[in-house]
Amino acid sequence: MQLLFAELQCRPETASELEHALIALAAAAREEAGNLVYAVHRPAEEPARFLVYELYRDAPARDAHLARAQVQALLGQFDRLLAAPPRVLFCDTVAYGAAD
Repeated sequence: MQLLFAELQCRPETASELEHALIALAAAAREEAGNLVYAVHRPAEEPARFLVYELYRDAPARDAHLARAQVQALLGQFDRLLAAPPRVLFCDTVAYGAAD
């Protein structure tokens, strides 16, 4: 499995716009065969910060997601939406356990 973890610090005035865009991406990701988890989190004490956790079956599934027009469109808006460059980690899964 492949994990993509992104930390996004947006401008305070764009937090709502980014939140809606991430919610739409999460809904679209549910339709992708290779997507196992797409979760968006926001620390309670930091309303302009988002943590995105994406788990894919394999690297081709992750790459297919990243190539989607909807994803590319949002990435193209990052200069306007974000207060700092995104922090993105690509990880290989070493161990995984999930409850039913």
